[in-house]
Amino acid sequence: MKVSPVSPSAAERWFQRFAACLLGYLLLVIVFGAWVRITGSGAGCGEHWPSCQGELVPRAPSDATVIEYSHRLSSGLSGLAALALPIWAFRLFPAGHAARRWSVRTLVLVALEGAIGALLVKNRLVADDASLARAIVVGLHLVNTLLLTASATLTVVAAGRGENPHTSSSDGRVRAPLLVSVLIGLGLVAATGAVTALGDTLFPVPLPAGGGPSAAGSALRPAADHFLVQLRLLHPLLACGLVVAAVGLAQRLASVPSVRPFALVLGALALLQLVLGGVNILLRAPGWLQLAHLLVAQLLWISAVLAAQAFWRSGSPRGPRPGWAR
Repeated sequence: MKVSPVSPSAAERWFQRFAACLLGYLLLVIVFGAWVRITGSGAGCGEHWPSCQGELVPRAPSDATVIEYSHRLSSGLSGLAALALPIWAFRLFPAGHAARRWSVRTLVLVALEGAIGALLVKNRLVADDASLARAIVVGLHLVNTLLLTASATLTVVAAGRGENPHTSSSDGRVRAPLLVSVLIGLGLVAATGAVTALGDTLFPVPLPAGGGPSAAGSALRPAADHFLVQLRLLHPLLACGLVVAAVGLAQRLASVPSVRPFALVLGALALLQLVLGGVNILLRAPGWLQLAHLLVAQLLWISAVLAAQAFWRSGSPRGPRPGWAR
């Protein structure tokens, strides 16, 4: 039997707008964090956290201190907004509502994001540090940001949806495993991308000099054996395979009417990300392009999460739906 959708109230729409603004702000903070890495400003506040140079407000700060301190302030504001999110959700929505669950998870992941940032600073895994420990933490940091943006996205969706009717589909058994595989693949490719971006920052490849051997070759010889340099090929290879899978998934999901808009965006962003990645390699990873590449990666991830959520809400897969999709 069909269930008529329930329109959200005015208060719920305001909550949804707030959650959407928080999601957009989180994307800006994430990109800002990459700018801190690109500019080598991660040590701008020294080993002090949450203070900066041992002070609440640093006096006579350097450029690196200004950048790092500004990032901490922006992150702190996201923490306050994330704290307000579940408080508002618990006052507005009934017990068991998905908006409650996802708002709490968003707050937890924001706190974890801050903890990882503190770990990097307190252990000096910033600036010119090229250790394996930093690479691992940076990869985990990026995975946490994906979980965070997914949680914030699903908070927005949960706040605005009513009881949607379920439809059936003929090949859910084929698409569901592919969808899960693409989501996992996006996380893996993003983690390797974070490590590759770290290598591009610490061991930049300059543009070839006019005539004679390239400057890139001479610049890389001293660091040729470093694992960050040797891993450079891993990310683009994985990314190419993922784009093929994502485009194939988008084509399959487009046959489900309620999922088609998200599927089209997913396919378009996957192709755009492939182009940006290729240009990024050709131009030797300039900072502005790294930021664009990161932002599109986050948007690609969000589109995949929305497609997955809409797919399971449509009732296409056989068997029970995952708890996060309810």
